[in-house]
Amino acid sequence: MKHIVAAIDGSAGSVRALEEAIKLGQSLAESPKVTALHIDSFVSMNEPPFGVDPDERIEAEGLALLKSAEEKLAASGLAYETAVRKGDAAREICEFARSESVDLLVVGTRGHGLAAELLLGSVSHKVIQHAPCPVMTVR
Repeated sequence: MKHIVAAIDGSAGSVRALEEAIKLGQSLAESPKVTALHIDSFVSMNEPPFGVDPDERIEAEGLALLKSAEEKLAASGLAYETAVRKGDAAREICEFARSESVDLLVVGTRGHGLAAELLLGSVSHKVIQHAPCPVMTVR
């Protein structure tokens, strides 16, 4: 295993996903590169609030998430990188895994039951269905 990617969005599940990706990387005989991947979702607004740039705010929040992830990765002693993509989270995570020859995706779940996931459609469920590599989910 040479490349593990943890998808991060600021949720408790994604924080645990990054922690598990680091633990797994540290436990392997040959340490892989670990990437923290954040997806900035597009926000559609008819009329954004005056004086607020939603895209700029989303980007700033994403950078703050990556800074926290980068601190954890740097302390791990593993080779690492951070990455940001824009668009539909599940689609972008799967495309990143495909284009970067990722060996394992680690994603957090929100703890909803299967019925809720099927009705609402979760990012983790979509990633599991469409990823080009194994997916580890962390609750």
